[in-house]
Order: sequence, then C-alpha cells, then structure tokens
Amino acid sequence: MNLNDKRLGAYNKILKSSAPEPAIAAPRRPSVELPGLVKVPSSSTGGKESSFRRVAKFLLLIGVDEAAKVMAKLTPEQTEKVVLELASIRRVDKDEAAIVLAEFESLIKQAHEPSGGVETARTILEAAFGRERADEMLRKAIPNLEGKPFDYLEDIDPAKLYHIVADELPQVKAMVLSQLKPKLAAEVIKLMDPEDKHATIIRLAKLERINPDVLRRVDEAIREKVKNVNTSSADSIDGRSALAEILKRMDGSTEKAILEGLSGSDPDLGRDIRERLFTIDDILHADDKFMQEKLRPMSEHDLAVLLAGKGAEFRQKILSNVSRTRGDIILEEEQIISPVMRGESEKITSAFFALMRRAWENGEFFLAGRNEQEVWIK
Repeated sequence: MNLNDKRLGAYNKILKSSAPEPAIAAPRRPSVELPGLVKVPSSSTGGKESSFRRVAKFLLLIGVDEAAKVMAKLTPEQTEKVVLELASIRRVDKDEAAIVLAEFESLIKQAHEPSGGVETARTILEAAFGRERADEMLRKAIPNLEGKPFDYLEDIDPAKLYHIVADELPQVKAMVLSQLKPKLAAEVIKLMDPEDKHATIIRLAKLERINPDVLRRVDEAIREKVKNVNTSSADSIDGRSALAEILKRMDGSTEKAILEGLSGSDPDLGRDIRERLFTIDDILHADDKFMQEKLRPMSEHDLAVLLAGKGAEFRQKILSNVSRTRGDIILEEEQIISPVMRGESEKITSAFFALMRRAWENGEFFLAGRNEQEVWIK
C-alpha cells in the first residue's frame, strides 16, 4: 500500500471519528450514506471544527500534488464540502499544523498496527529500557533502521532543501549533497552564492569516506529540520491559491465538475478560482496558432499596454505571434505611452486573460501541461 492510499485511509478515519457527539438529551442527527468512502453527519453541530475543514487543512499541509491525488478519489459530495473549506482557509498556525499532521500520522499507524517485527521489538525494548536505550539497541542490531540516509529528501523542492542546509557548514552541505540524486544536488548548488558554492564543491570533491556515526547524526539533524520547515511553512496559507493549484493537477473533467459546483454555490468564489487557474504561465504554454488569431484584431495600443510591465518570457510570447513589422510598431507605441497607468494595464490584461481562459475552457485551443490526458484530432 502506497503513501497516498494510507493518507486516504487516514482521511476516512477522520471523517468517521471527528463529528461531534450531540448532547445526551438531544436526538442523534441522521447520517447520510455517501456512495464512496464513509458515513458523515448530514450537518455539523456547534463548537468543534467540522471534519471536512480538518481534512482541508491536512490537504494543504501535504502539498498540492499529494492533495490532488487524494481529492481525485473523493465522492462528489465530499469534494464539494472539502473544496469550500479549502477556499476559506487563510491561516494554519504552527501548533495547529503539528496537531493536524500528528493526528493523521496516528491514524495511519493505527490502520497498519504491526503484529511483529521491528515495531514489536521496539515496544518491548522501550518498556524494558526506555526510549533512548531502545533506539540505541535497535540501531546497533538493525543497520539503516530509519531507512537510507536522507531518503526523505528525494522528492523535496530544491529551493526548500537549499533553505534547510543554508546555515550549515560546507562540509555538512557536501555530505548531504553526496547522498542525493545528482540532478537534485546540482539544483541546490545552483542556488548557492559564489563563495558558498565554491567551498561546498571543494568539500564535495575531497569526500572519500564518511564515518557512519557522523552520517547518522547529520541525517537525524536534517530530518528534524525538514519537519520544522514543513510545519512552519504552513503558518500562513492562501487557501484559494492552494485550491487552484490542486485543481490544476486534476484531470480536466474533474476540474470542470468542481468549478461548476463551486460556481453554483458561491459565484464570486467560483469566479475568483477560475481566474487563479489561468495565469501568465498558461499564456506561455498556449497554442501559438490560436494566439495569433486572438492577437490579430487587437490594436497596437492595446498590445503595447498588454506588454507594459510584463516579464521577458510573456513579452516574447506575444511578440513572436505577430509579424516583425507589427512587433516593431507595438514596441514603438509602448515607448510613446510609457509609463502606463496601472488601471489601464489591469483592465486590458484582465480582458485578454479572460478571453483566453474562456476559449481554453470551451476547448478551442491546446494548452501544454493541462491537456496531456485529452485526445486532440486535426
């Protein structure tokens, strides 16, 4: 069973266990049988946070890629409730994040309680000698008890890993990088300043043998820092942006169904999420032939305003889809009207993005990275 299945199991247990009990004198609320996962109360009672909100927080904490995989397995009723909670979350403080993660971790462990092996040995040794002594005895008896050193860094974002090791000595950085996949190590080195990069590379080149005990202690220290970073990063959350990123990673039909349900229950929220779903990055990946058709009727003035203040990649995308002569005229117009008023820039930019977004949602053009699972026929 993989990690996503375990998380889904934990999700199910949360929904089963967290609905608050009514007062003794009050009649029990009827439960609704959902076709997919679990029974949940038809409405939550006052006081405690709803189970759907706790699940939403958990999804935010595990990251958009993992959250998208979990949400894809939910029933429509569950998805609707979780989506509404996701969009409304603005903050999860450090203490609450730790509690939420610990709760789900506990549920995963309960669902897979071992009947023997290492965990049974650990339980017996802890009861007899205490936790620290038990850990020490197990490490001596079972090499790589915690798994391969730094294996928890395999899928980490390079920028996050750089942040984790930034304050470490060059020899520690070199030790960590030597245990990683070359591509990941290279990405981290790229983020270092020249002096730090030089010192780390020199240490890395001179590495020969690493004392296993030193490696273990560094591994434990970095593991703890990763846990702290994961918790602290959840301190401030934009639930709507996170929801948009989750939806981007789901298949088109599921995304469309969720957006339609969201727009039906809260039109303003649905509109906001749609706007977040279509960004400058999507324009960069838009089909060039369709882009040329949409740019053709726009005036040179509007195109100059559209370019004003944008990054080099966006400017290149627009200019590469008009003729060279027209491009020169647009750039001359941009110089003439510069600086452009923010209000005019936002108005023209929003209109252009809305036009492109509606066309993509209607299936009028291909968007690289968002349409891979669909079949296009010419």
